[in-house]
Amino acid sequence: MLGKIGAVGGAVAVALCWPFATGQIGERIYLDTLGQYENPYLAVSNDSYQRGYLNSEAVSKIELKDELKFLFEDEGLPTVWFVKHHVSHGFMGVSSTSELLVDEELQPLANALWGENVAPVTFTTSTALTRKTDFTFQINPIEATEVNGTNVAVSPFVMQGTVNAKGAGEFEYQLPAASLTTTAQEEMVLKGLKGGGKGYLDGQFWIGEQSMTLEAVSFKDLNSEQSLDLSAVAVGMENILTQPKTVEGEERADLQLANSNHVKVGKLVMLDGSEYSNFNFQMAFSDLDYPSLSRLGDMTDDLEEPLTEQQARDVSDALDALVAKGLAFSVNDLSVLAPEGQVTSRLNMTIAPGISNISQNIGQIAQNLGGDIHLSLPVDLVESDPLLSERVDMLEQSAIVERNATHYLLDMQIEGDKVILSNGDQLPFAMLFMLFM
Repeated sequence: MLGKIGAVGGAVAVALCWPFATGQIGERIYLDTLGQYENPYLAVSNDSYQRGYLNSEAVSKIELKDELKFLFEDEGLPTVWFVKHHVSHGFMGVSSTSELLVDEELQPLANALWGENVAPVTFTTSTALTRKTDFTFQINPIEATEVNGTNVAVSPFVMQGTVNAKGAGEFEYQLPAASLTTTAQEEMVLKGLKGGGKGYLDGQFWIGEQSMTLEAVSFKDLNSEQSLDLSAVAVGMENILTQPKTVEGEERADLQLANSNHVKVGKLVMLDGSEYSNFNFQMAFSDLDYPSLSRLGDMTDDLEEPLTEQQARDVSDALDALVAKGLAFSVNDLSVLAPEGQVTSRLNMTIAPGISNISQNIGQIAQNLGGDIHLSLPVDLVESDPLLSERVDMLEQSAIVERNATHYLLDMQIEGDKVILSNGDQLPFAMLFMLFM
């Protein structure tokens, strides 16, 4: 019996003391997270932390940096923001609810947009003892008329996701609808914004994937009823790190980055009523030396204008190392169905490894260049532009461009400092640029 009483007493003691432990753990997680946080656009620091038994109160300070700071300054907006956190100490973890604090100067505008005593932004988290965190970020709905002469209605923007202790995670977001009408009688209407991603931020680079889709967006001049309309928009990007191998099959120490991007638009209606459909753009970089690229990315925050001698040397060294190991660039698809007909094009360029000190002699690239170019333009599209028509006629006379019943065609291979045309003729690569100038 005494043993049972002791066990119960011990359990009660643990239960009573555990909030102190989770409170301390929560504070440590909070402070450690802020200490490790790196972002090229803003800095986050602790302003205060008052730890209690079951709950704690904290305030974070957010300071905008560089271009984002200048943008907010130009718009007359604060560049320092504060977020208030209410932290609860649970048995198996810590949860928090955060709200953006609005200063007295912006409070009247916030009241007009979101209503009295409504936080513009809320952020909730639930962190386990393993530091795995589930979060929900929400910009609350806006419904306002005649705010500074504009009408605005925005449904809630909600982002949800998970982040682990190492900073990797996944997220998804959506904004069902938004509209804005300005004093100049210009209207923007957006429908069905969705997106998400999976990966982690490594310095300046997101390693992983992100995507976004948009059902429709239109920009209308209400005075003339002219509008620019886009529908079925999809945007995506992917960054993948790989470990290249030597000729003997052994893994090299340096990582390589492969980057791919795509944009698709189902339909685009211009101000004059002309319609373009099935727009596709796919661009990719591969075999990029990641250490060199990271060095260049890290430098961007500290570069001065003009560059100091040391900064110029550092940039040159990083560029030399990036190009020396080779790289590839491609536009796999750039196409659209225009009123005049189908436009298609693609471009592949590679720089073979082995170039040294490219910053001292950029002409070395020509010796290590390879690839191909394809372009198909409708005859009606070319002839509708006198300047373009004149240039294409010149290229056709030089046997660089061919013409069939409906399209002008350009096909060529790039081998070092030579361009090989579809008929087998060769041109110096430099002459090709002169013909297009």
